[in-house]
Amino acid sequence: MLDLTGYQNNFVWWMGVVEDRMDPERLGRCRVRIFGIHPSDKNKVPTQDLPWSHPISPLNSASISGIGETPVGPVEGTHVFGFFRDGENAQYPVMMGTVPGIPQTRPDVGNSEESGFQDPGEKYPKDSEKHGLAESDVTRLARYRWTDWEGSEQKEDKLPPLVQDKLDNRIKSVPVANGLGFFSEPPTKYDAKYPYNHVVVTESGHVYEMDDTPGKERIHEYHSSGTFTEVFPKGTRVQKVVKDNYEFTLGDNYVNIKKIQLDDEGNSHGGNLYVTIEGDVYEFINGNVERQINGSVKETIGGNYSTHVNGDRTINIEGSEVTKIHGDSTSECYNLTEHVIGGQKRYCESEIVLDSPRGVKIQTVGGNINLTALGKPDVTSPTGYINGNITTTATGITEVVSEQSVSLLSNEGSIELGTNRGDIIAVSRNNIDITSASNLRLNSNGESRFVSNLNMYMGTNNDININCLNLNETIDLSYTNFTGNAHNTRCKLFSFTSESDGTLKVSNSLFLNSTSMLCKSSGLSSFSASQINIDSSGATNMKSTGLTSISGQVIKLN
Repeated sequence: MLDLTGYQNNFVWWMGVVEDRMDPERLGRCRVRIFGIHPSDKNKVPTQDLPWSHPISPLNSASISGIGETPVGPVEGTHVFGFFRDGENAQYPVMMGTVPGIPQTRPDVGNSEESGFQDPGEKYPKDSEKHGLAESDVTRLARYRWTDWEGSEQKEDKLPPLVQDKLDNRIKSVPVANGLGFFSEPPTKYDAKYPYNHVVVTESGHVYEMDDTPGKERIHEYHSSGTFTEVFPKGTRVQKVVKDNYEFTLGDNYVNIKKIQLDDEGNSHGGNLYVTIEGDVYEFINGNVERQINGSVKETIGGNYSTHVNGDRTINIEGSEVTKIHGDSTSECYNLTEHVIGGQKRYCESEIVLDSPRGVKIQTVGGNINLTALGKPDVTSPTGYINGNITTTATGITEVVSEQSVSLLSNEGSIELGTNRGDIIAVSRNNIDITSASNLRLNSNGESRFVSNLNMYMGTNNDININCLNLNETIDLSYTNFTGNAHNTRCKLFSFTSESDGTLKVSNSLFLNSTSMLCKSSGLSSFSASQINIDSSGATNMKSTGLTSISGQVIKLN
């Protein structure tokens, strides 16, 4: 049978006030001045002579090898309850718990004879706006609402300071991209009722709430700086970080934002992501990026947009593409290939310049190439209209080659072929037809040659003028016919003018059929052919300051 002598009626409990918690062994011990054992006069028993009282941790704390909950919590001025593990000898006190109360006065240790059972640092109990005297030591967060003895609902006149601070410092009216609205920090759902809110508050102001208030259930973790995480009654979570936020994932990170169903009919909402960043964004990705967007993408960029691709870039657009650039557009590449299945149209309100140090080639296989310059009305023009012109300029050779025909047509104006130094050469294996409803002007400071192995026709319904400083070349043609048209109708005026010697030579026949004819030369005027037929119904004026010569086997003047 066990000998229990010494354990019976040997339990001595006590209550006291913590005066020192700075345990040199860091075991959570406190020096406690115990009521009924230690005097209030510190001259008799100073704080440093009080025994160290050991804390008791709950069973869910192992309290060994660094495992468990740290047994710290009481502060100087805390009322604690315990017992002496050595019984009536009262030398080894043990703390079992703390005892809240309703303090009425601030600590005053000015008189050492009465300074015991108080906080030596005169810090606790506090008397501030957040927590004052003559109120429960239990945090205001746990006792905002309560039911009185008569069953009536009661609540404090003011919200707890922490709750009010969160409401006053909410972030509001954060803009959504592209002007699609705003969003704000949701207000806290705090509405705790005593005794359902389980709260832990530390000295610096850290708070942890597990609120079981019916219909108001929340979890709230709050840092004294203002950073917090709060879970609302229906599961909404609000997280706010007042400074920097770092997140590191050593494995994979999966994020799924789902729509939630609201009723039995399948109506749902949510599934959206709203991100507003007031500073810069830096993304560094070592691997690949796969993105699938089943809807549309709209980007608004207030500054510049720069993309650098070290490899290839492929863009596949099943629909249409519209690009609008208010400034300039510059594209630089090695080779450029564009494949247009349908038509291609480019409209430019200014000039279009194709510039190449080597060559510009426009080619069509089986189709046509049309260059059209249209006029347009213009009130600033004297005529009220601006014509459209086509100008081809080359420092070298301009060559037009066609397997069939080449046509130059002017509906109203003139067609001018001019060269300042070189020659104008028109060569054809068949016929060359130059037709004008008005004037046809060939102007050259050098030589102009028209060569044909067959016939050459120059026809006009008006005048034919040949005007040169020196006409002194042989035109070797089998047949030359200057007529009004292809049916040998007469022209109004045939004019041949030369400032010096003028020679018009034809190896075969020369037929001039004109209403009037003028041949004028400052030097020699010469017509030479095997047969010369000059037919003029009007005046025929052949004038030369030198010799006028008409020679041929058959000469007929009418």
